[in-house]
Amino acid sequence: MSDKKTERSKSVADKTYQYSDYYKDDQLSKGMATSHEQVSDTYMEGTVDDQQTKQEKLPRKK
Repeated sequence: MSDKKTERSKSVADKTYQYSDYYKDDQLSKGMATSHEQVSDTYMEGTVDDQQTKQEKLPRKK
């Protein structure tokens, strides 16, 4: 039984995101696609200090 768990753990640990994960129905692929989307969104959003810098560059209303 522990050999099956070890084998399954290795296959999960070796998994990396693939574009085709968005179209697969298994739980692992769906999780990888969701995580990839969240990381991508966060990366594109930028950091808080970058957002403040962008706001400082906007012209002030009088």
